[in-house]
Amino acid sequence: MRGSTVCAALLALALVIGTSRSHPLEGNRKSRSEEGTVSYSGYKLFRTDVPLPQLPVVDSLDSSDGVDVWSWRYNDQRLEYELDVLTPPDAEQQVKQVFSDYQLNYQEVIKDLQSAINEELGEDVLLWNRPGHPMTWEKYHSTEDMNQFLDYLEGRYPHLVSLIEIGQSFENRTLRVAKVSTGGENKPAIWIDGGIHSREWVSPATAMFILHRLVEFNWEDHEIINEFDWYILPLANPDGYEYTRHHDRLWRKTRSVNPEMPGCVGVDANRNFGYRWMEGGSSRNPCSDIYAGPTAFSEPETRAIRDFLIENKDQLKVYLSMHAYSQMWMLPWGFSQERPENYKDMYEVALNATSALEESYGTKYRIGSIPELLYVATGGSGDYALGAVGIPYSYSLELRDLGRYGFILPREQIMPTAQETYDGIKAMAKAVFEKLQVSNSTNTGA
Repeated sequence: MRGSTVCAALLALALVIGTSRSHPLEGNRKSRSEEGTVSYSGYKLFRTDVPLPQLPVVDSLDSSDGVDVWSWRYNDQRLEYELDVLTPPDAEQQVKQVFSDYQLNYQEVIKDLQSAINEELGEDVLLWNRPGHPMTWEKYHSTEDMNQFLDYLEGRYPHLVSLIEIGQSFENRTLRVAKVSTGGENKPAIWIDGGIHSREWVSPATAMFILHRLVEFNWEDHEIINEFDWYILPLANPDGYEYTRHHDRLWRKTRSVNPEMPGCVGVDANRNFGYRWMEGGSSRNPCSDIYAGPTAFSEPETRAIRDFLIENKDQLKVYLSMHAYSQMWMLPWGFSQERPENYKDMYEVALNATSALEESYGTKYRIGSIPELLYVATGGSGDYALGAVGIPYSYSLELRDLGRYGFILPREQIMPTAQETYDGIKAMAKAVFEKLQVSNSTNTGA
């Protein structure tokens, strides 16, 4: 298969896979301690390369016996996917048998997930000489710590930072956007959000680092601060995030309660936006990790983001949502391999960004649409930002790593991940500003 035939086959497979992906009831796939904390003792992460014809077979594991396919990365040279498959102890032989039956080579990436989680948490870091806030990039912090840092920035730098409360989560946690601005009218703006999927801890940590650099080192990058207003929502799903800290490290969704199925909690917030909602790559099963919700915008978190984007749509020129993991800079659309009219412009900006990002630590990112790099996913925030709101540069990032640690990224990698991402975003902002200048000159006939 080549060219359009390959694309058609991939899209068909992606639709089948994305729609079928679901998980059993929480209690069936995890064991709990007496304190109600999920234990992943004995869980292993396997990696395997799967040719396209075998992909639906391996995907079928994802809804059986607690197996969870963490990540899909398409290799367009070999026409196969690299899959990371989290496997509980009682399903290990079944998974290995499938690999054997289909002659799939595999490797054991994580021997014991709970040990990796314990290492990720580590001993608490002693904090010295940090007046006003506890924030570091040497550990993963609580929502309370992040809020203290936001308060500190607003109090210490009132000429640059103002906090905007855009709504409440299901469990009544405040969704707080930090606006970084030097003032002035009619400035274009950049939106960044983190933590929409709660188990992706490096995402909110990176969002907080971006704030730290923009504000506390504002003299270094004064151009991008003068040229843009910045709106940053570090934690788009605070309920889910706190749940991962105290109960289930791999929880992905919000924490809303479904009255019809109270045993299946939460919605995948990144399938809940009202643009091409439920057209593939999402589930109607409330127990699924990719449950799109009973309706579009059923979640207070997604409604709050929607309302803010619409209210500021004339100013916003960039929408950027940070996820983890797989090292990808992804462009719309998620619902189809069809490309938006301005795909070329978005791609050129992404190329600048990933080149700058790579210069920091040599980390390589792939660029492309979501179905090209992963699978079809509808109801995502990036598609909504471009397709419904009209924000011209819309991106979804998958941060480090490529699967060695996956969602359980060691705290030693927080700083390099955050630093390289900031360098990429800085280059993105400069490239967008140049394109806006060209566009304005063309429109005014200069």
